Amino acid sequence: MTLRETAPALRQIVGAAIVDSLSRPTALLVARRTAPEQFAGMWEFPGGKVESGESCTDALHRELREELGVDVSLGA
Repeated sequence: MTLRETAPALRQIVGAAIVDSLSRPTALLVARRTAPEQFAGMWEFPGGKVESGESCTDALHRELREELGVDVSLGA
């Protein structure tokens, strides 16, 4: 067996740091997890898995709409 046959497929994940200003940020949007139990109380940035055939940018826009109901402009 080769490594390729035994290694799990890699999955791309996207995440966003949503700030009030790119030049002088003073606020950062994060969420406190409630589940699963082992992650409850921990903080996370919005984001998630890139679906098959989806670009990272499209995935990030989709995740932000699904999780927060927002449309955003991506910064540098």
